Amino acid sequence: MTRPHLDTVFFQRIAAGDQTAFAVLVSQYSKIVYSVAYRLTRSVPLSEEIVQDVFLKIWLKRTMLVDVVNFPAFLHTVSTNMIYSALRQQQRDVLSISATDLEERPPAVNATEEVVQDREYAGLLEKAIRRLPERQQQTYILIKKEGMKRDAAAAAMNISPETVKSNLEQAMKNIRAFCLANLDILMIIICLAF
Repeated sequence: MTRPHLDTVFFQRIAAGDQTAFAVLVSQYSKIVYSVAYRLTRSVPLSEEIVQDVFLKIWLKRTMLVDVVNFPAFLHTVSTNMIYSALRQQQRDVLSISATDLEERPPAVNATEEVVQDREYAGLLEKAIRRLPERQQQTYILIKKEGMKRDAAAAAMNISPETVKSNLEQAMKNIRAFCLANLDILMIIICLAF
């Protein structure tokens, strides 16, 4: 399959919420984002998560696509920012910075809008997690929040590792669907905050 003709009409369709056009864009560019993410992170799960986050961010900001002159450059910038953000987060997790350490450090240089968006996104994610069926919720929390490996989570839940994998995949689909369904509301909330 060849790359879609990236013209104004194509991006106008996406900006208008055309999920089929967006799916074409994702299918054509997700491998590129994944390969860059993997080259920098050397982590399959993290790279897959970055791909999802990049295209989720693009979907959220889809109305801006009609103004993008060079989509590959735009995608590279969004991807690189997301990759470095994920790497910074991973480093913070590894270092396990305590709350007192955070209080002693100067505040991070973040725009107010980004801080509000981060809080809103986190709230939306928490709401999506709470709506999951019990087993999916438990699996998601053990693996994504507590950092357990699949086998350890399987042992803790007294189920097979394949069931854990299936539960996590379904949880991620449900979370993604919930977030996409509620993002328009979230964007209105963020815009009203300013």
